[in-house]
Amino acid sequence: MAYKGTVKGQMIELDEPIPLADGTRVELTIAPEGGLRKNSPQAWLQLVGTLSEEESETLLANVRERLRCIDWEMWPGHRP
Repeated sequence: MAYKGTVKGQMIELDEPIPLADGTRVELTIAPEGGLRKNSPQAWLQLVGTLSEEESETLLANVRERLRCIDWEMWPGHRP
């Protein structure tokens, strides 16, 4: 049997009733619905080894282009 529900504190509220008597012991395997959260570190780590060299270079170029740099003139006395 597979059921879906929502975590609320230490409780899981199921979307539909289950056909088991109260007090029945069960075994659970918990996993977030839909797999990994978009842009989570775990999702990015799944890309390791899957990109071509060209795709990797394009990705790095985009990161470098959009990376915010610190303007040290705005922070006198705080240069590294």
